[in-house]
Amino acid sequence: MKFILKQFTLLHLLFFTIFFANYSYSQQTPKGEDKEAAKIAFFTNKLALTSEESKTFWPVVNEMEKELKDLRIQMKDQIKRPKGEAEISDKELESMMDARMEMGKKQMDIKIKYHEKFKEILPIRKVAKYYEATKEFKKLQAQRKARMKQRRTQQQNQ
Repeated sequence: MKFILKQFTLLHLLFFTIFFANYSYSQQTPKGEDKEAAKIAFFTNKLALTSEESKTFWPVVNEMEKELKDLRIQMKDQIKRPKGEAEISDKELESMMDARMEMGKKQMDIKIKYHEKFKEILPIRKVAKYYEATKEFKKLQAQRKARMKQRRTQQQNQ
């Protein structure tokens, strides 16, 4: 009986130590940094990047992502349907659709520009792996978001 009690106490102590260490760590690093570190680790592992390749690759990826984000911000108002309006005119709809096509074209231009830069930095097989890993990473993010949403819904229903 004493043995079981010791194990039980030790197990609780271990649990609380892990819990508080994790809580303490989560308070020290912003969630965005954790996500970015996880993303870098995911891609570095999938592409098997050397440290030298990482040094040149990540600044270019960050530059591309910034350009794409800036484009989305710039085009946001032009591609969204006005809230509160059930019906919009044909002219407004045409303008929105044209803006979406223009945004898609600009996004593709940015991706093509950076594709050329990627080929200068990495062997073509690693560039191809980057595109595959990007799809996989987006899929994993969507699954993670869905699980979090499901947990929130379950917690609200309790």
